[in-house]
Amino acid sequence: MIGLELDAVSVAHDERTLIHHLSFGVERGSTTALLGPSGVGKSSLLRVIAGIDRPTSGRILLDGADVTDAPVHRRRIGLVFQDNQLFPHLSVADNVAYGLRNAATREARRSWRGARTRERVHELLSIVGLADRGDDPVGILSGGEAKRVALARGLAPTPGALLLDEPLTGLDRALHDRLMEDLASILRTTGTTALIVTHDESEARFLASATVRLG
Repeated sequence: MIGLELDAVSVAHDERTLIHHLSFGVERGSTTALLGPSGVGKSSLLRVIAGIDRPTSGRILLDGADVTDAPVHRRRIGLVFQDNQLFPHLSVADNVAYGLRNAATREARRSWRGARTRERVHELLSIVGLADRGDDPVGILSGGEAKRVALARGLAPTPGALLLDEPLTGLDRALHDRLMEDLASILRTTGTTALIVTHDESEARFLASATVRLG
């Protein structure tokens, strides 16, 4: 079954069309790579799928439901930014818990309180290999550790789909390769429907079961 689907989506920036009538689907629980050089609209497309920006035309569907007009917080689509965008004033655990405490509905926010939130945060930190770092300030983390926290935060509310914008950039080769293996394992373990932006063809082949090429 298709988890995330784009139906003839067009994306423009500064009145210039970057993507024209793009259609593809991501199987539920699988990873698809969005591959292409800089400047072809990969990150712009993620912003449209996440609801930050509007498409020029077309539809975005999640598990068969049209979410094109849904606000960001009601889409059940997570986004891991290239620069992580962690909150420097919060601990590792509080960064991961942020998405749970800001759930879309009042009922969801009530369900993610107290012990349940702590259990979910510990579960995610264990999955990304940071179980003993929850109380640490994010400012002392290495680049790879910060990316793991950003991934855990994106996964915390169990999104219907997770978007990752160049999640392995800025790392030395050894750390890049190790984190790439860990990322593939984490996405499989959690059964996450994922769309990963990359300009690295070998990265796309390793992480994804399907590739959409732009540019």
